[in-house]
Amino acid sequence: MPTEVGLGAPSTHAHRRKAKKATGVAVFGTFIEYYDFSVYGYVAATLSVVFFPSDDPTTGLLNTLLVFGSAFFVRPLGALFFGWLGDRKGRRFGLIASVTVMGVAATLTGLLPGYAQLGAWAPVLLVVFRMLQGFSAGGEVGGASSYIREWAEPRRRSVYLSFIPATAQLGKGAAAGMAAIVAGALPAPAMESWGWRIPFLLALPLGALCLYLRLRVEDSPEFVENSRRRGATAQPVRELFREHRKPLAKVFAIALVQNTGTYLGTVFVAVYFSNILGFSKGAASTIVLVAVLLAGALIPVAGQLAARSGAKRMLRWSYCAYIVLTVPSFFLMNQGSVALAMAGLALVMVPYALCQAGTSASIPEFFPVQVRNTGVAFGHSLGAAFGGGGAPYLAAWLIGISGNTFVPAFILILAGALGLAVLALTVRETSGSSAHLYR
Repeated sequence: MPTEVGLGAPSTHAHRRKAKKATGVAVFGTFIEYYDFSVYGYVAATLSVVFFPSDDPTTGLLNTLLVFGSAFFVRPLGALFFGWLGDRKGRRFGLIASVTVMGVAATLTGLLPGYAQLGAWAPVLLVVFRMLQGFSAGGEVGGASSYIREWAEPRRRSVYLSFIPATAQLGKGAAAGMAAIVAGALPAPAMESWGWRIPFLLALPLGALCLYLRLRVEDSPEFVENSRRRGATAQPVRELFREHRKPLAKVFAIALVQNTGTYLGTVFVAVYFSNILGFSKGAASTIVLVAVLLAGALIPVAGQLAARSGAKRMLRWSYCAYIVLTVPSFFLMNQGSVALAMAGLALVMVPYALCQAGTSASIPEFFPVQVRNTGVAFGHSLGAAFGGGGAPYLAAWLIGISGNTFVPAFILILAGALGLAVLALTVRETSGSSAHLYR
């Protein structure tokens, strides 16, 4: 059985209590970040009318998805910035900064007048605020992963780290739920006039609460000890690209597969159900909400399995499951029944949950402590830029030109095959004395 390695956290009651508190605060921030970041996707169909009015609904939707994707292409820049903060100033400092930027950007989006009031400036400012969200999101996963990994006991790391994607699902679920409530409660004119703002404006109180909590926790003991012994790395970005290029490429590939599944399977599907399969916006949001909450429940279970079997094996299972289960799941979604669509999306949440847990447990183990925050943040964000930013637009475009509603399934199968190739050809375990598990 694989053994998780690294600087072992002392197994005392006081430390375990602090580790649980630190994990709780970190993942609550992840919940807020992913709520703020995902709201856009769940109200994309309405935003296309408010900010990109067009006689062709497909054109308006594609423009809206381009704005959605723009956030992903600044995520790597945010990852380098917040990763640098985390490796230089501490994990806690970087996490405080990232959640502050996200809350401000989401609030400003909720206050933004539409095209009818501002004209061309409305979509321009929408892009600016969306890119600020992406910049902030670039720092969250790397900071939270490094922080939790360095607090947890080695044998419990996979379990603790699985709460990052699990609470991210709850954040998405809260966004989908709020979108479903607002869409179901308001007529279309009210939704397009002011209703879409409600989910965005909730970012203000949620962000303030998260900021308060993150100000009240300690930094990770491994980072503090490493800084005491050798000092914080003067140039973590330069060191990452000079000495850790191969691990960075592997993290990118693993994150590419993960984010392709994430944003096709939990965000794009809301548009897929409403604009392509013809479900009402309320029904589409409800279907996604149920699936996302199911994934949130499954991911910690997968984290327990990863602690027993190893993250690499968990990833292999998830990629195989994507290849086998994705087409049957999309077959169910395409039957025109809300119940069958819900069952189909729930089916694909099984490989999705395995992949989330395996990815979260594995990617911090590719880097030593002095560049871990920057390495995880940049590698994951680069994968998110291509997998999360590109896959929804590619799926919508290919469906538009081919008329084939199974296109997202084929993309997920290709992602699973890529993941299997990466694991088989490049991912190896380090020696037992290493401060990280994979190379």
